[in-house]
Amino acid sequence: MVIDEKMARELKKRFEMEMNKKEIEIIEHWRAELEEIYKRRHEGLSSLQIDIRRTIEHMDNRIALLKRIMREST
Repeated sequence: MVIDEKMARELKKRFEMEMNKKEIEIIEHWRAELEEIYKRRHEGLSSLQIDIRRTIEHMDNRIALLKRIMREST
């Protein structure tokens, strides 16, 4: 199967659009997480730090999972 230039450009454009959609979904998810932390009534700086640390840990866990999936699929 031979892919001509026009088809290659179209595939690249579709791929980039899908990547942009996924990036938007990811950013919206983490924005919602941060907004939830922002709206909470924190008793002090320490409780805010705990919430931020918990969110960072969720992000770290997700990154580790995705990296493991990528390693296993290669």
